[in-house]
Amino acid sequence: MKGMRSCLLLLAILSVTLSAAPPVLVIAVDGFRSDFAQRENATHILALQKQGASVQGLIPAFPSTTFPNFHSMATGLYPARHGIVAMMFFDRQKNRGFSYTSTASEGEWYGGDPIWLLAEAQGVHAATFFWPGTDAEIGGKRPTYWKKYDGRVPHEERIAQVEQWLRMEGPLKPGLVIVYFSDVDSAGHRTGPDSPDTKAAIAMVDASVGALVQRARAIQPNLNIVLLSDHGQIAVESNIDLTPRANFAGCRAANEAPMTMLYCDDPERVRTELLKNAPEINVWRASEVPAHLHYQGNPRIGDLILTPKTPSIIYVVPPGDPAAKPVPDLKGMHGYDPEKYPQMRGMLTGIGPAFRRGALIPPAQTVDVYALLCRLLGLKPPPGLDADFSRVRALLQ
Repeated sequence: MKGMRSCLLLLAILSVTLSAAPPVLVIAVDGFRSDFAQRENATHILALQKQGASVQGLIPAFPSTTFPNFHSMATGLYPARHGIVAMMFFDRQKNRGFSYTSTASEGEWYGGDPIWLLAEAQGVHAATFFWPGTDAEIGGKRPTYWKKYDGRVPHEERIAQVEQWLRMEGPLKPGLVIVYFSDVDSAGHRTGPDSPDTKAAIAMVDASVGALVQRARAIQPNLNIVLLSDHGQIAVESNIDLTPRANFAGCRAANEAPMTMLYCDDPERVRTELLKNAPEINVWRASEVPAHLHYQGNPRIGDLILTPKTPSIIYVVPPGDPAAKPVPDLKGMHGYDPEKYPQMRGMLTGIGPAFRRGALIPPAQTVDVYALLCRLLGLKPPPGLDADFSRVRALLQ
């Protein structure tokens, strides 16, 4: 009887300890390159980096674009394994395409075990404000609190909602809170990473991050905060229309801007013509994508993957393909090989009681964010991940 009482007391203590654990706030800034804070003297983000622990750059998965990398951070898997292989792709089995502008809220596209659903399954409620994929019903489930994406929602409304979530009490209080800002990425695409508009977007996001952190800490001083971005940006050198370079009859094109995937009846014929007529691009068969890009083995990847040899935009408009369109003349882009272009790197900083103060560790990968969040939230991760906790372990106390 005495032993049973001791066990019950221990369980009660553990229950109180777990329920009192500080929540985790994730602040996601799309397209915030690893050097932007220092370059633009983003005072609030620089102060947070000084207070907390950072990686020297967060290396995105290939393609280094938004949806593939946000879902890699959410699942700990490379895009070829979680299925969001690009911003635009075609699925032969479904006989339809994925587009980040039109089908991204359909849960059937998303594989892996997203962090918000893993948390919910293990007793931690999640609240998400626009992280890509969180408004999709994945496996019939969503986070306890979520918002349908609308980029027009002002920063102040997002910050106020985070405050409301953090003030909640009782069994439905979220232990994982996520908020997302896209301004830097959007400005970079329109006007380039070095433009006055992008500099202004960096300053605006920096001010919002500072205000959010200050107000969140006032509510919960022992909050653990993760500040991150999915990728960086680079200036575009040229915009290349590959349509005249080969006969693309019988092909579908998924134009990612920094990459085009082709799904063709006769890919070898098209490949031969492109190798002859388009020397400024790489033309990879699906089985030939360089191993360091971890981009093989998923049937959603095209028969041919076209990438420029310089940071350029490329596209193809095959005859009879109603979904393929020219890519606008954007001034800034990402999506390129993150090993070749360090400008593709994003940021990762942790602030709060779980993190070391002032630490700067070697680069990590976007997939590793999942392992970090699992550790912060006390979650048991699923097996078979691409995430490697050893690459982010030194961020923690």
